Amino acid sequence: MALETYTLSQKKKLTNDVYELIFTSEKDFNFVSGQFITFILSSIGGRAYSILNIHGKEITLIIKRRDTNNGGRGGSIYICDKTIGETLMGVGPAGRFVLQQNNKNKLFLGTGTGFVPLYNQIIGALELQQKCTLRLIFGVRNTEDLFYINQLKQLEKLHKNFHFDVYVSRDHLTKYNHGYITEFLTLDNIEEYEEFYICGAPGMIDASVAILKDKNIEEENIFTEKY
Repeated sequence: MALETYTLSQKKKLTNDVYELIFTSEKDFNFVSGQFITFILSSIGGRAYSILNIHGKEITLIIKRRDTNNGGRGGSIYICDKTIGETLMGVGPAGRFVLQQNNKNKLFLGTGTGFVPLYNQIIGALELQQKCTLRLIFGVRNTEDLFYINQLKQLEKLHKNFHFDVYVSRDHLTKYNHGYITEFLTLDNIEEYEEFYICGAPGMIDASVAILKDKNIEEENIFTEKY
């Protein structure tokens, strides 16, 4: 896969440490919902980021700027601190955490920027007019960490087969559900779903998969990507 040049064309701060970045490529993309792009950063190496959306030569990413003293390795700082007009070299899209082409009811569970590929998969299912129920369970630590809520509300308004719930684990005064997204995974809540897409922190994914398997969900119907 050949290296391509990506030019930063738009930049928006969504939360204290999460950025929406739009890059323009030299060519159109061949893309499957849920895939990622890998930027090749000098002295850091390759860093993969899930794709939120693609329109022609424009690719939209949502990236959390992780300080090196908070688990980051410098890649997200380098990218998020870019200014409009600056370029990066990258390859992709690639990845196997992709939307399945069927009409099975789908449940999506994501924490933090693990939201990104799930949102893209949901958009993909809606654009393909898949005849199924789609539900997103979106989790963050604090209410101030939330992003894209208005976009989710608009999707829910436009599409009767899409719904979403928000869980906030640390903010006891939140207007959303207080707790972890794994608390949604009761037998009553999941019985109508046939496929499960999970993205985010490894601990959350492992816990979710264990709960689903305990409720007799076949592993072949569980799709995961750890951040």
